[in-house]
Amino acid sequence: MRHTITAAAAGLASLALAGCVEQPAMTETQSPMQPAPGGPPFIQTIDPSVSSAAIESCRTTLAAQTQGGVQVVGAETSRAATAIYMRVGANGAPWRCLVSADGSNPSVMFMGSEGAL
Repeated sequence: MRHTITAAAAGLASLALAGCVEQPAMTETQSPMQPAPGGPPFIQTIDPSVSSAAIESCRTTLAAQTQGGVQVVGAETSRAATAIYMRVGANGAPWRCLVSADGSNPSVMFMGSEGAL
């Protein structure tokens, strides 16, 4: 009986870990997913005044919520907030993060078309 329970637990553990495989980041030969039409602009230049704390806070937040590599492709700042633009996974899904200049309170938002998923 004990061997049956141990085998069953090991089987469940391996199934749970099977879902943890990380997808590769988008390659240069693939076209990235386009942002949703009519949405806010997707910035792909980095303003040098954006803090590394803001960038890293957004990258970490998005990586915790998604699977696949996270690549920062743009950043801009205003009086209201700092916006960090990222692409995720093999299809380069577009995401935006609004964050304070010091990296606090990051909030991520998918910018692609939900129908494109």
